[in-house]
Order: sequence, then C-alpha cells, then structure tokens
Amino acid sequence: MIKRLKKFWSEQDSLEKMLFWVIMVLCIVVGFLSTVLSAYERVGLASVVVGTSCCILFIVLSAFAYKTRLYAPCHLVMCGVLCMFLQPMLFFSCGGFSSAMPLYFVAGILLLSLGPSGLAKNILFVLSLIVFLLTFYVANAYPQTVTQISPDMEVIDMAVSLVVLGSGVFALGSYLLGAYEKELVENKNLVGKLDFLAKHDSLTGLCNRRYLLDYLGNIVWLERNGYYIAMYRVNNIEQIRETHGPFFCDSVICDVGRLIGQMGLVGGGECVAYFGNHDFVHVMQADSEIEVLSRAEKFRDEVTHLSWAEHPEVGVTVSGIVTACSGHGFSNTTQLLQAVYGQLSHFNAIDKNTIRKI
Repeated sequence: MIKRLKKFWSEQDSLEKMLFWVIMVLCIVVGFLSTVLSAYERVGLASVVVGTSCCILFIVLSAFAYKTRLYAPCHLVMCGVLCMFLQPMLFFSCGGFSSAMPLYFVAGILLLSLGPSGLAKNILFVLSLIVFLLTFYVANAYPQTVTQISPDMEVIDMAVSLVVLGSGVFALGSYLLGAYEKELVENKNLVGKLDFLAKHDSLTGLCNRRYLLDYLGNIVWLERNGYYIAMYRVNNIEQIRETHGPFFCDSVICDVGRLIGQMGLVGGGECVAYFGNHDFVHVMQADSEIEVLSRAEKFRDEVTHLSWAEHPEVGVTVSGIVTACSGHGFSNTTQLLQAVYGQLSHFNAIDKNTIRKI
C-alpha cells in the first residue's frame, strides 16, 4: 500500500496536482474530526449528517479527479459546495456564532485562494462572501434558526476546532513552503543545465563553437597580447568511421577531447573547444610562442599514445596550427579562425602529425 502511494505521489508532476491532493486529504481529515466532535457535543443529527456529507463529497471528488485528472474543476467544485452549501448548513446546525464555525468560513476562503486562477475562481469568491454575509444576517436576525450548544461545550468546540484548523493550516503552509523551495532548487538546477548545454558540446563536453566565438570576442580580443590559438585536427578519422563505425569514432573524438581538456585545466583561464567534425581549438595564455609550441607538441605526443581495448590496432595522430592572436593584422575573430582553419587544412594535406606555426 505504501509503495503504491509513493508511486502515485511521484506521478504528480506539478505543484497544482500535489496541492490538490494535500487539500483533499486535509479536508477529509478535518471533516471526519468535525463529525466526531458534533456527535460528541450532541448538537443534533443534522450536524452529523452534514459533516458526514462533507467527508463523502471529498472522497467522491477525489475518486473522480483520480479517474479523470480534472484537478482544477474538481477543486472549484469542492470549494463551491463547501463555501455556499455545507458551511452555511453546518453553521446553523452546530451552534452558529457561539461555536467555532466562523473559523471554518475563513478556512473555506483559504482553500479557494489556493485553487486555479481564472474568472470562475473570482466569481466563486464573490458568491461565497455573499453567502457568508447572508448566513450571518439570518443567524443574527432569526436566532431561532440556529441549533444552540450548551455553554460547557462552547469552550471544547472552540478549542478542538482551533487545534484541528491550526494543524491543517500549519501542515498546508509547511507543505507549500517546502514545495516552493523544492521548485526553486529544481528551476535553478534546470537553468544551470540549460546554461551548460548552451555553452558546451554534447559529444565531448568541451566548449562549443558559439562559446568559443564569445570568448574570443569578449575576452581575448580586448587584450590580444599573450593569447595564442592552437587548432588541431584528428587524422584518419573518416577511415576509422568507415572501418569501425560511428560509435567507436565518437569514442576516439571524446578521448582526444579529454586530453586537450586536461591541457586547458592546467593552463587555467583558457578556453578549449570542439570546433566541429574532427577539429579542436585551444586558446592559450602564454609568455612566449615557444611555450605554446611546447604545450602543443606535448598534446600531439600524448594523442599518439592513445589506445582502445576493443580495437588495439587503431592509432590516431593530430596535426596542428599555432598562431598569436595579436599578429597578422586580423580585424576580427572570424578572420582569425578562418585563417587558422585554412592553414590547418593546407598543411594537413601535405604533412600529417605535425605542429606548425603561422
């Protein structure tokens, strides 16, 4: 039974649905306790019948909502019947102003306020206020219409009602606050994931081309001195794809990306991006071109030592182009990347597995 309840609760994918079931459970519990209290105070059969009717109504609406998933209409129906019919009847049959029934009118408005927004909710709120005022007027003008309770029971009725309603409001408020905080955390995590996906390549986990362009334009291009670009191309990747399939080819790309990503972590404050197809870009910060070439050669050498257990015969190499961002008179980052890409394609066609500078 508990497992089924947990499964059912996990299927409620919105705050509106969860809130509906919390309110229904609270209403059923409060209705049952009110019926027991009415029977104990012996205020008459009518109050017991009305209280029992409340419980039955909430149970029927819960079953109907469970079957049809019409949570919003069921919530409005529950509040309408409660505020405009059941509560006035309970008011007259359970002691009127000498009892705690006015508190239940406020509770009814609270439940209505938690319902779905819209014109129907606003109309129901106005009608409920009119019914409440008419109820109070009739009870004051014609006191004989109200079933009186003994003075000894007035204190008990008020105390028990305060405990029941106070517990219900506390439980509902605690749930709403917890649900709100949970939703804030989920939204924050979702925004973080979307931000990560917007900036990173889904295959390698490295920065994507869009983020690379933003990085070059917003950071590197403001102070080009000390910044270098290294663009690498994985050789023979098309042959690997044709021979061993696209999934193994993706594994090769990912492993090469992991190596170059580790180089970016060592550099600190740099950008490593998957440029597309089988090209990678590493924007470095260095004191000299010699340092950049040394890091590029180290990466090229590490790639040659990559191996895969499922295809031990496969080996890969990379070719690379290194250039300073401050040289060659580039007017923007697009020209810079196009020049580097063109030189890489040219040299790669002549001599693979080398690092050159331009």
